[in-house]
Amino acid sequence: MAKKDKTIKKKYKYDIWIILPLIVAVAIIPLIIYLKVVPVPEELKYFTNGQDNADFFSYYKMVWLTITAAVGLFMFFSRCYLNKKIELRKDKFYYPMLIYAILIILSVIFSSYKSVATKGFIDRYEGMYALLSYLSLMFLAYNTIDNEKQVKVLVYALSISSIVMTLIGLTQFLGRDIFMTDFGKSLILPSAYEHLKDTLNFTFAANKATYGTLYNINYVGVYTSMLFTISVTLVLLLKNKKEKLFFLIVSAANFLTLLGSRSRAALLSLGVYIVLALIFYRKQIRHNIKFFALSFITILVIFFGVNTALDGTVTDRLISGVKSLVEVSYIDFEDIVLDENSINIKFNDHEIKVVNENGFFIYYDENNSPLEVDMIGEGVYKIKNEPYNKHTFRLLMSDTRGLIVEANLATNKGAKSIRFAYDENSNAKALGYRGELLGNEEIRAEYFNFEGREYMASNRGYIWSRSIPLIKDTILIGHGPDTYGIYFPNNDFVGKIKGLNSIYTVVDKPHNMYLHTAITTGLLSLLAELALFLMYFVSSFKAYFKKNKYNSFMESAGLGIFFAVCMYLFTGLSNDSILSVAPIFWVLLGTGFIINRKVVETDKGID
Repeated sequence: MAKKDKTIKKKYKYDIWIILPLIVAVAIIPLIIYLKVVPVPEELKYFTNGQDNADFFSYYKMVWLTITAAVGLFMFFSRCYLNKKIELRKDKFYYPMLIYAILIILSVIFSSYKSVATKGFIDRYEGMYALLSYLSLMFLAYNTIDNEKQVKVLVYALSISSIVMTLIGLTQFLGRDIFMTDFGKSLILPSAYEHLKDTLNFTFAANKATYGTLYNINYVGVYTSMLFTISVTLVLLLKNKKEKLFFLIVSAANFLTLLGSRSRAALLSLGVYIVLALIFYRKQIRHNIKFFALSFITILVIFFGVNTALDGTVTDRLISGVKSLVEVSYIDFEDIVLDENSINIKFNDHEIKVVNENGFFIYYDENNSPLEVDMIGEGVYKIKNEPYNKHTFRLLMSDTRGLIVEANLATNKGAKSIRFAYDENSNAKALGYRGELLGNEEIRAEYFNFEGREYMASNRGYIWSRSIPLIKDTILIGHGPDTYGIYFPNNDFVGKIKGLNSIYTVVDKPHNMYLHTAITTGLLSLLAELALFLMYFVSSFKAYFKKNKYNSFMESAGLGIFFAVCMYLFTGLSNDSILSVAPIFWVLLGTGFIINRKVVETDKGID
């Protein structure tokens, strides 16, 4: 009888193999970069000029993320079926998680673009497969991580992967981008596309900016801000000297990569980290102020050293980013009005009316007085009088649209160009991306405030101002995961003249992951997601706010993960969720939940 009781009380041994999918998600998937030529769905050909999409950074990450999550779930539930001692842990955060998952699925069911909603938008591929995989990874982390050894392996795997990312980024920072070498190109190009070697080039390669394998410098900033805060926390709190040294190297590597990315959001997130560090390290700082002061000075030395090497680029970007948040700066352009055969372009202090009279163009001022015009080039006209002479008008002929007027407008925010054509009734229309004719109502969109702040945070003010009104149609159910680009009013030429450098720039993401969620899977799903994050914040404060000592790797890692989650959510205010980084966040969130639970139970003496 005693033997039977002993068997019943024996706990299931949580081994390393069961967290292998989590290790793949945080350490392997972010490093994937390989060409996939993806056939573009009909509804997205607008964004690619009808061509197939060549993707290096996202498609295969999505495929392997989905496979990894599915394998992880199979492994876990198979073990649950075969071994009754495995417990499915219960927690209140399942409720918002399940609500979010259900709303993701419903938004796909009711989406008008199911293919996009399922697989995702071109270059992003963050559709339903990816979103449900994120939640699955969080669920797996919470239910498969049980001991310090597992946490160590996960954090070490993530750290080693980040060092590989740093080495790749270093080649880019030094102008010797590995992916621009013959060897690097052979790694990322299938044999069928080897002929592209001589023409292959990435956007950031020429700028010596660190993009790693993450597609964009901003995503590198998000990635490294998370890794830096975890590793530096472990440096400050661990007692083992070898572990301290390892994470010191990881901290330095990620901090250098962060600076090399020149991401403003990531740089600003360091300020958030300092505030959090002062709150949560307050007791440790009092007992070891010299060590913390030395660590802070070391970070400053590295920061200003890199900044000096980059001729002040880092601080310049940081200062300009902060200025853009507070400055109000209006453009001198006001509006465009299309009235039968006339094009009326309005500025603060003058107007130009271009009238087509049987193929002859006459230019008028705001008082309907004719303006004298010079031809300064083939088909290029310039008004003689000030202030009208700042602008030029070029006449072109098109096989499909006939006569086209290209207006090159000089504004206090730089030159802007827009084209006009005429319909079968000789009425003036704006010429859209694919040659479509657009009337007055089609070239303007509803907007929310941000007037004078359109250029805030690298034009995000404009994008947010046109995104917020879209939420009124997605309060309960969204348009479908990753369908934002389809619904953004890209024909808002009047607004784009005011807020973007080029009106023909296609906006396919809001640069704010919260807006993206509200529009694609619905405002209700965003509230569920925020409730999930709030629950994690509360559990973290309970676990660490009053903590005097960190006696284990798990406790120290738990605090570092909390900081990393905060970094991600802060940078999400000006960045989008992306396949290159999001799996790490969701694994860390699930890991953070279970560590917090164990820390609280240990402090209460619960076994």
